[in-house]
Amino acid sequence: MEKKLTKGIKTRELILDKAREVFNEEGIFLTINEFSRKIGMTSGRITNHFPTKEHLFVGLSEQYEAEMAEVTAAHQYGPDLTFGKLAALFSKVMDVQYKHRSVILFFSVMHQSQSVMLEQLLKTWLNRQARLERLANTLVSLGLLNESILKPEEFAVFRFQYVNLFTTWMISYSLYDAKKSFKSIKPIYLKGIFRAFEDYLTEKGRMQFDSIEYK
Repeated sequence: MEKKLTKGIKTRELILDKAREVFNEEGIFLTINEFSRKIGMTSGRITNHFPTKEHLFVGLSEQYEAEMAEVTAAHQYGPDLTFGKLAALFSKVMDVQYKHRSVILFFSVMHQSQSVMLEQLLKTWLNRQARLERLANTLVSLGLLNESILKPEEFAVFRFQYVNLFTTWMISYSLYDAKKSFKSIKPIYLKGIFRAFEDYLTEKGRMQFDSIEYK
């Protein structure tokens, strides 16, 4: 039997849904008071659930992470993994990132004093780092990448390239390509992310890599 949501939970989810919509379109620098006027809700009702804007974005981040977990859970790194399937997964991940773009942009400008956000960021980063290590090991075991990528110094370089491309493309989009549609720019950025693998490709991996359809 489906669990009924309480009025408080429904209000909290409504605030988060409206926040994602408004901050995506209006920018991340709106104050709580400005946001409350945009959605026709008192600021007191909002702060009852989210005491500060930082707490509001933690809530948005939790929604983002939950949706991301659903996408990644449906694509396990198993023996049937190919670069084509990985591209399809990354494409879906970028769709989720675009849907929650205000969260990513807010993380990029937050100050070190924002301890609530930093705690959330560390938690999600540790999870993603472990998943990236599993991905690299899987691609090596399948003969698609050279073992050299698993050397600590090499993996550190690869991780830096991969993580920065996958987490900052939204910033590049908002700064340099905002006049272009997401649909038109997505294949270019997706191809750029995959370039992080290029130095480690085996011959078998190169064959798959060159046949990837970026869309």
